[in-house]
Amino acid sequence: MLQRDAFIEEITKKLETDKNIYFLSADFGAAALDVLREKYPENFIHCGISEQAMIDIATGLALQGKKVFCYAMAPFISLRAIEQIKTGPSMMNLPICIMSVGIGIGYADAGPTHYITEDFACLRSIINCNIYTTADAGTARRLAKKLIDKPELSYIRFDRHDQPELEVTNFTTDLDYRVMSDTVTDDKVLVIGSGKMAHIVKKAYDEQPEKIFGVDLIHAKPFPKTLLNAISVAKGVIVIDEQTPSGSLGAAVMEACANADILKKIKTITIPEMYVYENGGREYLLNKLGLNKESILKTLNDNF
Repeated sequence: MLQRDAFIEEITKKLETDKNIYFLSADFGAAALDVLREKYPENFIHCGISEQAMIDIATGLALQGKKVFCYAMAPFISLRAIEQIKTGPSMMNLPICIMSVGIGIGYADAGPTHYITEDFACLRSIINCNIYTTADAGTARRLAKKLIDKPELSYIRFDRHDQPELEVTNFTTDLDYRVMSDTVTDDKVLVIGSGKMAHIVKKAYDEQPEKIFGVDLIHAKPFPKTLLNAISVAKGVIVIDEQTPSGSLGAAVMEACANADILKKIKTITIPEMYVYENGGREYLLNKLGLNKESILKTLNDNF
């Protein structure tokens, strides 16, 4: 199941007993969304192709004490609406949940206008904004339940396509991250990925589990303090991220380590500082850009 649909299904279930929830959308292209708006039309607002206005409407609803969820394609609900996110929910610290679908180059062959390879950097700069990235539908369901029960200003990054359930169940109790082995030791390199990149980390881990402590980082802002404890033990860190270098997940890891006085070798694998115009599908592009298992293993064996 799509991560987006799993998340929306949980909202629909909760609407049976909580009519204080409002769902705003700039898109109709979701099967689960069709069910929600048909069952609860009074709690659904279609805002048209107007993400900026949608955030303003969400701000007004949140000021009235409503639980508000906003949904749209990732490149448009992030950068197009970033000023509204800043001046509304950020400045007033309102618990609005922003659902962003199609991160990285998920809209492959649609070109750089539809890729979003800088949203993490931009939204990480927004004060009070939590950032979550889900790797599968199961994680999306867990996250929906968490944010329905305890709303907070959050930017949630979903993959556009159906991703298999990541065969890792070692979640932290607060849903910050999950790990691919029981303990980290000083002879292992901690390899971090989010979303689709977590699946690539798992492939590398399955090939060399004796060298890798794999992490699916879900809640990247604020950076989990317990993960810093693991980094302090590990031999070093590799971060793979479907973003451009400046302000990427790797930059967030380096910043967190610097602030905690943790000195480790940290290597990053990102999309180069470029716009991607070539077509060929997402897997082709990721392989060409070096975001794959082979890059992780080469970085591991060349540097650690």
